[in-house]
Amino acid sequence: MLVALGLAGTSSLAMAQSAAQQKAHEAAAKIDLTDFLQSSSDARSQSFFFGGTQTHPFTVEKSGRYQFQSSTLPGDSDDYRIEATLLDEQGNEIASASGLGQNDGLTMEQRLEPGDYVLRVHGQKFGTTKTGGNSFVVTVNGLDAQGNRLSSDESGVDAGGGIMFGGPGKDGHTTAFVDDDDAVAAIAAPRPDASEAASSTTASETATASAGGQAAGSSDDEAASANDEDALPDAFDEIVTDLAIREQGKVLSFDVVEAGTVSVTSSTFPGNEGTYRLEARILDEDGDVVASDAGEGFESDFDIETTLQPGRYTVWVKGQKFGSAMSGVNNYTLRVQQLDTQP
Repeated sequence: MLVALGLAGTSSLAMAQSAAQQKAHEAAAKIDLTDFLQSSSDARSQSFFFGGTQTHPFTVEKSGRYQFQSSTLPGDSDDYRIEATLLDEQGNEIASASGLGQNDGLTMEQRLEPGDYVLRVHGQKFGTTKTGGNSFVVTVNGLDAQGNRLSSDESGVDAGGGIMFGGPGKDGHTTAFVDDDDAVAAIAAPRPDASEAASSTTASETATASAGGQAAGSSDDEAASANDEDALPDAFDEIVTDLAIREQGKVLSFDVVEAGTVSVTSSTFPGNEGTYRLEARILDEDGDVVASDAGEGFESDFDIETTLQPGRYTVWVKGQKFGSAMSGVNNYTLRVQQLDTQP
């Protein structure tokens, strides 16, 4: 009976989907999208939207040769260009390269010593906005002596563990990527002056770059100190983590600094509606449920909006996936945002 219902649900879903949704679903069903979804919180890789310049900070733990690559989802348009510049912790350019989507995107190799680095990337998509795909992934991989990619444990790239922050976006928006369920980040309400702060920061960085080698000694120390202070904000505009659909239990803790409306949502790639069901609860410090939601029917995701007082909260989730592990997606993104403040 359950099998019959599942088949009936799948049939109804196929009829309800548009041609574009079916195409996305078919593309997703051919591969396991776990790596792509996890990239947003993986110290070795990160996903970005096309347009604008983005940064991916990472740490190298051992000397060796490293490879930098870009990729997009199967079925996405390959009419794009990726430009990348590798910087050391002093902001000096080490290497740069570019790649076209028709040639499998960006591929760059460089020998690195232990230390902190930043990969600055710019993705430009050509054609109309209707062409498939609006994001790409850049990945840092360690190579062995024969030029083969090493595993995550052997790669020499710090695997993270905790909270990752690549700096504020152009609009001043800050995102914490959490890849450790013991790490706790604080959530902040939208700041009206974020855009002004971002513009000011950009102008300051431009002025510093224009000065070139004119700054010395104390000015370098001051710049380094300022960067350290900005490296990890006291609170973020949003907190993001990636989870396996079948995961169950407490997966994320966050602090609310000011009372206000907090949003906790889940999402994955379009075209997978009805292939899974997610449930979430928000627990307070005493373990009591203060809000909850669960997907129903073809609405697979949870979407919680609730007013929370200052304090620490934990997100508990339970996921159910329909079909085999090779069909659809296996992971989803959990996102926490504070929408406003309240007295």
